[in-house]
Amino acid sequence: MATRWGIISAGLISSDFVSAMQVLPKEEHQVVAVAARSLQDAKNFAAKFDIEKAYGSYSEVANDPNVDVVYIGTIQTYHLPVATEMLKAGKAVLCEKPLCMNVRETRQLIQTAQECGVFFMEVRLTKMVGRESGFHYVSNVSFLLLHQNVIETV
Repeated sequence: MATRWGIISAGLISSDFVSAMQVLPKEEHQVVAVAARSLQDAKNFAAKFDIEKAYGSYSEVANDPNVDVVYIGTIQTYHLPVATEMLKAGKAVLCEKPLCMNVRETRQLIQTAQECGVFFMEVRLTKMVGRESGFHYVSNVSFLLLHQNVIETV
């Protein structure tokens, strides 16, 4: 079964992430939902990338049982509250850098992930060129998720 991704934010960085994911086989990874502060922005993003669900609030992704992993591409000031909500909802989280605005917030998020027993990772992307770069990036994330028992092997 494919890992089902939810995207938080319909901005440029989220667009880059979803573009990179499109090089992967749909049997392995599928973006199934996107949320933005504006429902119309989410709908536009969903139409651009052929994503089934568009939400006008981040909470809707947290409550979507069809989302396994959440990519957070919001501005940094939203990372703490959004990531906390996703972790408490049992979603694995891949959060853009920097994780938070300061060390205290970062420690708080790490503690929340540990308490919830949920995978949590900051995006670390090495700049590469070519179509394969997106595959390399998402494959590394898949490897980490697999080894943290977030996704199952077939």
